[in-house]
Amino acid sequence: MKRLLSILAIAAMLLALGAAAPYAGADPTDTPPAATETPASSATPSTTVYQYNSTGVDVYRIQLRLRELGFFMYKPTGSFQSMTVDAAIEFQKKQVDSDGNPIFTDGAIGPQSLGILFSTAAARADILVDIPFGGTSAQLSATGDLVLWSDVRELLSEGTAYTVIDCYTGTEFNMVFTGGENHAEMECATADDTAIYESLFGGEFNYSKRPVCLRVGARIIAASLQGEPHGAETLANNGHAGHACLYFEGSSSHVGSLPDIEHAAQVYRAAGR
Repeated sequence: MKRLLSILAIAAMLLALGAAAPYAGADPTDTPPAATETPASSATPSTTVYQYNSTGVDVYRIQLRLRELGFFMYKPTGSFQSMTVDAAIEFQKKQVDSDGNPIFTDGAIGPQSLGILFSTAAARADILVDIPFGGTSAQLSATGDLVLWSDVRELLSEGTAYTVIDCYTGTEFNMVFTGGENHAEMECATADDTAIYESLFGGEFNYSKRPVCLRVGARIIAASLQGEPHGAETLANNGHAGHACLYFEGSSSHVGSLPDIEHAAQVYRAAGR
């Protein structure tokens, strides 16, 4: 009898110990995970103002969102410069607060603008319906050869002026090659060249594209020219605030290195196809 009581006592002790200490593989469902600190780069203080000369990943996100809404037409850089200021102003002009009142229009993205920018209530940019295209014609005055951008790039020298020929009118003017990875970046050589460039696009800078040819030595090469100066500027006193994109066969855009079908169509038009 004493032996049976001893066995029962030992069994009870083991059961009690097992209930008090779960085995090592058990998930502690009643204990919350340790708190993790939010990285400083992803935290946006409510008092932060992003303005001219601000830099960083948050500026990059702002530029992406402005581009998504149709206000920023350039490659995001993470640097808040004049083009971002202009885009911010155009964005702010379209927005109202919760009471329907216009918001501050100062070109800086502060708490008010930031709250609207990343909300579903953000108003998009108007779609342009009256781009003033320059003169066109069924009969081209000039055509060129289709040459791959990779080959054209080897022919061009940075800082050198080349003659651009408008395929519709035959008008010629000079542009300087200033670089470019996916396509050529060009600036008008003088203020007179800029005046011709602007006139070909209907008398004002805009995002339309025209078939042109580039004269490189004895070669005439089919291309497509955009009518809006933008981005970096290397030449002074030419009235051309930024550079213009010039596409060739096989050129691609800055956005994911994707092809631009509008430019591609104009390149083929410039080749007489």
